[in-house]
Amino acid sequence: MKRDDPSPGNLRDLGEFGFIDLVRRRYGGKARPGEIGIGDDGAVLLSPRGKVVLSTDLLLEGTHFDLRYFLPEEIGWRALSANLSDLAAMGASPVCYLAALAAPPDASVKFLASVFRGMARAARPSGIRLMGGDTCRGEKIVLSLTVMGKAAAGKTAARRGARPGDILFVTGEPGWSRLGFKLLSGGRPRNPSGWKRTAMRRHLMPSARWREGTAAAGCGAVSAMIDLSDGLLQDLSHLLKPEGMGAVLDEKSFHLSTQFRKAAAELKENPLASFLAGGEDYELLMAVRPHKYESFRRAARNFPAGVFPIGVVTKGGGVRVRRADGTWMAGAWLPRGFTHFPSLSRPIAPGIKRSRRSRN
Repeated sequence: MKRDDPSPGNLRDLGEFGFIDLVRRRYGGKARPGEIGIGDDGAVLLSPRGKVVLSTDLLLEGTHFDLRYFLPEEIGWRALSANLSDLAAMGASPVCYLAALAAPPDASVKFLASVFRGMARAARPSGIRLMGGDTCRGEKIVLSLTVMGKAAAGKTAARRGARPGDILFVTGEPGWSRLGFKLLSGGRPRNPSGWKRTAMRRHLMPSARWREGTAAAGCGAVSAMIDLSDGLLQDLSHLLKPEGMGAVLDEKSFHLSTQFRKAAAELKENPLASFLAGGEDYELLMAVRPHKYESFRRAARNFPAGVFPIGVVTKGGGVRVRRADGTWMAGAWLPRGFTHFPSLSRPIAPGIKRSRRSRN
């Protein structure tokens, strides 16, 4: 076999992250001191005026959004918010973005213009500007966005850096997007209110936590950070993997509101499983140095979404969850998050049903 020949098998055998690692090892550019390359939520590059953060995402009709219940503005909003969330995880302030679009020739111009209007609406709070892109013919609607951000005072965050003893915090209330997906899968409700409105909003028009991300990176207390796109447990594994660490999580610390529990009950969903493995929430998971907790606490006072402790990083032993009744969940009993190329033989943990939903 030639050195540059692809590995045998298919994507399902290798998996999403296995393929990314293959590309990184064989073809990835070498990061200079102070830079971050393939394997994080974004790339960090050095510039004469500080650090620049770049990230890109691909959104495909039928995989990332369903036209049966997504309105065009919601597609655009969600597309940009997912990209802004990557900047947030790196601690970068949004600057500008590029948007590439593929669409069938008979696609409605009004529909496509509404997609871009949704992106413009999502851009207003941060002031990020659309500065270019591309268009081409395609069988389905495809959006590819690239965002650029800057690091305040050169301070960025990354997935690597957590150590045993670090305290794990998460913003907001992960799991709402999963509940919104479950609700919408049964048909889009008319004039929703209460928990239905919350669940729909969190799935269709999530909020990127860029304010929280920049404040967290700037306070100097956060050792590692990642956004929650594939589920809390799945994304937590990326923080722990580099050093083979583990974590102990405590359900009593989880922010599971009365409204969240009511929504889960109405939808016949396990609230704990939704919280741990729901995905697509775009909240931020961060590890905080215990001796710098006071600095983090002061910064967190200004987090619009709020932030809550959920556990601690350990030397090893995998991830364990102490339930409210004192019992433990670990290994195959933990609910699983999303992956783009799951193995057909992959076991499903209790409380989770395999769906046809894909990331974003």
